[in-house]
This record gives sequence, structure tokens and C-alpha cells, in this order.
Amino acid sequence: MASRFVAAGAALLLTVGLASLAPQARAESITTLFAGNNNNFAGGAQFFDINVLNTAGITITSLAVNVYSSQESSISLNIYARTGTYLGNAASSVGWTLVSSGTGVNLGRDVPSVVDVTDFTLAEGITGIAIQNVDWSAAYTNGNGTNQSYSNSDLSLTLGGAENSLFDNTFYYPRVANVTINYTIGAVTAVPEPGTFALAALAGGPLLGLALSRRRRNAA
Repeated sequence: MASRFVAAGAALLLTVGLASLAPQARAESITTLFAGNNNNFAGGAQFFDINVLNTAGITITSLAVNVYSSQESSISLNIYARTGTYLGNAASSVGWTLVSSGTGVNLGRDVPSVVDVTDFTLAEGITGIAIQNVDWSAAYTNGNGTNQSYSNSDLSLTLGGAENSLFDNTFYYPRVANVTINYTIGAVTAVPEPGTFALAALAGGPLLGLALSRRRRNAA
């Protein structure tokens, strides 16, 4: 009976310890603007560069976008990325990789519509981004030289261009994607559930052996 209490105590201590050691991600965001005065067609894309300044990199968790039409109740998008700038590389899929996709609810023009995307990580440096509006028309803003750059301590955005069909030869520039990028600092690392370790301890893991050994020495 005493051994069972020692085992339970060891499991509890291990669980509490793991919970305290679990990394706490710092959620951040950056927004361009939501004042669309132009748009593309469904299946088109918006292009821009992300320059990650934080040496730990960032993990993008969701986006908010500007939907031109109110006809679609739900929206889906794909995110493509390439090492280096998008400029001069928007007419071909060469060098681009599909890194994420997601769906969201259309809240109407000039209102941020949140799209929960598959998390993906960007390392320090410049990455070209293409957001393909799969089944909806994206509202964006014509660039005028004063509205094409946004930054914070973690990253900077340089915008941008647009197409009516992804990786098309007809490229409209400058165009400013109306977007919010939600992210955390660093790469997301899967941490096993504390309960997993608690069960291991109850089954006779190393910490349990240590606890039982100490109990025996104290009882001798």
C-alpha cells in the first residue's frame, strides 16, 4: 500500500514539474490595413515579402483577410512560400512550396475574416509569400509608396502584388494585401502530455524507482 502512495506521489510531482516547464508561446500579430479599393478573382493570389527579424523565427498560426464579396459564407486559402523575394518570381510555380492552408468565415468587405491555417514556421530572413484566395475574391489596396511597408520588432512586411490566377503572367503591382498575420515566436515543439509521463511513473519509471529507493533507505 505504501509503495502505491509513493508511486502516486512521484507521478504527481513529475506532472507538476512538466507543466511548469512547458514553454509559454508569446502570441503576436501584425496588420497592414483593411481599406480595399481593388480586388482580384477567385483563384487568384496576393504576394508580399516577410522579413523575419527575430533570430528565433516565427510560427504563423492564423490570418485575417479582406473578402471582396459577401456571397461566400465560408472561405478557404492556400499559402505558398519561397526563399527570397516574391518579386520576379510570381509568374511561375518554380521555387514555391505549399506550406499551409485553412478555412474561415466571411465577415464582409473591410472587416477582418479570420482563417485558421495549419501552423508553419519561418526562419530569420526574407521569405516570399503568396496567399491564394481559393474560392473567394480578395479585396486589397492599390499601393502608393506610403502604404506598402509595415514592421514591428519581430518582422517587416513589404507589399506587394496580385494576380487573378495563381502564378499567372499578368501581375498587378503595387497592390497591398489587407491582412493580419497572427504568430508566435520560435518554432512550435510538441510537448508530450504530462499524463503520459504520469502513467510511465506509475508503471515503474526511473523517478518511481528513485522514490522507492529513498523510502527503503529511510525505513532501514
